[in-house]
Amino acid sequence: MRAIIHNIHSQVPGTVSDLGRGFDAIVSMDSHLDVSLGGDDGIYPRELRIVAARTGAHSALRHITGGLSAIRGGQPEGGAPELIVVVPEAMLARHAMDIESNLPRSLRVSDQEESMSSAVNFLAETMGIEVYRSPPRDLQSLARRMERGGEWLLDVDVDYMQEMQKECYTRIINPGPGVLQSMSRVVEFIRRSKPETITISEAKVAAMRDPKSAFSTFIEELRTAGYEIEERGTYANDAEVLRAISVCKEFYRTVSKRLMLDHMDEMIRGDMEGFQRAEAVAARKFFRGKGYP
Repeated sequence: MRAIIHNIHSQVPGTVSDLGRGFDAIVSMDSHLDVSLGGDDGIYPRELRIVAARTGAHSALRHITGGLSAIRGGQPEGGAPELIVVVPEAMLARHAMDIESNLPRSLRVSDQEESMSSAVNFLAETMGIEVYRSPPRDLQSLARRMERGGEWLLDVDVDYMQEMQKECYTRIINPGPGVLQSMSRVVEFIRRSKPETITISEAKVAAMRDPKSAFSTFIEELRTAGYEIEERGTYANDAEVLRAISVCKEFYRTVSKRLMLDHMDEMIRGDMEGFQRAEAVAARKFFRGKGYP
């Protein structure tokens, strides 16, 4: 059994593709739904493209395993593995609220449960992604389900775990008790379900190199459970990653989001050309101003 460590979640789909295994299912634990469909990666400087793709890591996993999004004009291929994204219900609520805030008022849903259900149904119908709300649902129920399955892969973004919040790149601020999952329950899930392959991402380099960190404790638990540990595509230090994340977030907040609102009516009609053209022009100016060629 093997556990493969990455710094960035968007590195994981490439690893899954390289493994060349016909997984029957992928279970991804995360405190975020990384389901952006992305756009033209070419608008980002090459140095930022992996980081910019973080928000679409689950979409990329669905794509490279044979499940094409209906939004992109395709249909899931027959035999595509199950993709189950395990996310805390409170974080699903935040995701649904973020979607609502970007919609015209006439399309917004005021009821939180209805909003979450709408997001869950959308992901199931258009991308073949099942959302498993945990907490509050029990991970052991999912473990029993996976025990009955075939060969599957577990993908862990460490920000899913409460103990990792000071050691990951995108921490959840003041989540409150019971919002995130505990590391002990994730370890218990792994010990019971025994996935052959685990991919791990989003831990800071400093946490990876600190033998006293929560991350190192987690990795030691995996070693004890029989996993061989390897690293793939890890960065030399955190400064490069944190700067890239900051620049990408600023670009989305100050450029892309504003342009999406400006072009919302035509995008709802399925016409993306105007938005994409405006975004490409604005991106060149923005990234030059940040010192990227």
